[in-house]
Amino acid sequence: MIKSIVLARKDVSSNFYSWLGILIFSVFFLAAGILFALVVVKYVGISMEAARNGYQNVEGLIMTHFIFGSLFADLGLVVLCLVPLVSMRAFSEERKQQTMELLFTYPLSDFDIVVGKFLSLIWFFALLIFPTLGYLYLFQWLGGSFEWGPVLAGYLGLLLLGAAFLSLGLFISSLTANQVISALLTFGLLVLLWSLEGLMGLANDPWARWLQQISPLTHFREFTFGIVDLGHVAYFVFFCLYFLFMSLRVIEARNWKG
Repeated sequence: MIKSIVLARKDVSSNFYSWLGILIFSVFFLAAGILFALVVVKYVGISMEAARNGYQNVEGLIMTHFIFGSLFADLGLVVLCLVPLVSMRAFSEERKQQTMELLFTYPLSDFDIVVGKFLSLIWFFALLIFPTLGYLYLFQWLGGSFEWGPVLAGYLGLLLLGAAFLSLGLFISSLTANQVISALLTFGLLVLLWSLEGLMGLANDPWARWLQQISPLTHFREFTFGIVDLGHVAYFVFFCLYFLFMSLRVIEARNWKG
């Protein structure tokens, strides 16, 4: 595990010396800031309208769920769009620069390499969303209040969602040396999985219900409501383990062929 952490630290550091890493940070911060501002403005508008109407139209509206629940749901879509760019370099860049063979000469097992690459992606993703904690203090400074429980549940869901997406992206990256193909395939598969949740209207069909349960959105949504269900946590953990296992098989097969 220590070897994997060393490899992860090297990969994370390289992200801060590349234009792509800076671009991803910039796009995420810009998108998150705009989304947070829009949600707050919308809540203020609803509150003012409710004050004029005696709060009759917004009965049961909860500030924490409305603002931060909406924010996490929107950030889930941002993560879906950015993860392919984050993960496409994991193995594809190693092959493009012909450093995969050099990587295999290090005292690292295939397992260490896969885990190290995955840890680097999680590390980078965590650094990406960490500054959004500042929105909590900004919101309090503006006079708002929130409950920590639902907010922490939302962050947990966002981390699990990102980890699941990154594990799939890591697997796709292990299949090709072309970063663009890796990003496009990852994005296409994520959109397909995400859209399966739309089968809710066909809930009477057993196949539709089964496919709906495959969608990450089905399991992520309750986290945005501040609900932590072990079943949903298990789904994301299994999702990660499955694609990490598949990545390991690909690396072992290519290493064996080499």
